[in-house]
Amino acid sequence: MKPSFPFHLNGRTAVVIGATGGIGTGICQALLGGGASVALVARDINRLKHLERSLEAPRRTFSVSADITDTFQLTQARDAIIDHFGSIDLVVISTGIMVGSPFEDAIPADWVSMIDVNLHGLLYAAQTFSSDLISAADAGGPSDLIFIGSLGSHVQYPNFSVFTAVSAAIAQLSRTLRSEYGRRGLRVHNIEPGFTRTDFGRNLNHEAARAHWRHLEETITPLDPADLGRIVALTAAMPTGLNIAEMVVLPTEQD
Repeated sequence: MKPSFPFHLNGRTAVVIGATGGIGTGICQALLGGGASVALVARDINRLKHLERSLEAPRRTFSVSADITDTFQLTQARDAIIDHFGSIDLVVISTGIMVGSPFEDAIPADWVSMIDVNLHGLLYAAQTFSSDLISAADAGGPSDLIFIGSLGSHVQYPNFSVFTAVSAAIAQLSRTLRSEYGRRGLRVHNIEPGFTRTDFGRNLNHEAARAHWRHLEETITPLDPADLGRIVALTAAMPTGLNIAEMVVLPTEQD
């Protein structure tokens, strides 16, 4: 795959967790386009293999299945990636689920599932790969940890109160880790998309939440996951002394 950017990621080794999601796939395409090698991580190995074939870069891609909520599986995935590529200096965490309803109608078990994936899973994944990223920074090279958060950390969406609260927690985590690791050369970023063309909101159970999602679909031209991928690649390709710390990315029509 030929680089499609005026900058490069040649020599970088990336891990994309949530690779088979719409945004995750866009990120994989962009990182490969910039010249990086990319480890694809998601739960479904069949979808991973299909994605790997579609990317048409067999020497620079490697697929490994892991559930982000399972620390043992994440550690096994990390070890397999190190065995295959030798090092890791870029980790992108692009996983999440969304549930929504009026607060009084919500099912607490749904909150637990969402918090387990969106927050606990992100914590587990970031910690699993943190030593590799610190080692890359200590060696003097670029090193990046990128969270794909949500516009929900900044706005109040009725019927999505817990989702937005979790999004705000991710934003604060990124700020604190940036303070903890920045002086050691590890850059921490939080990229927060608005309405994006994915299946993210298609499985909402409550009619109030579905109505909100339908309104977005009817009134806003969504972001293209490929464009979000390019933003991730741009973020990682910045000079090591420059950190794009937080970026909110919106469709022009979204307020």
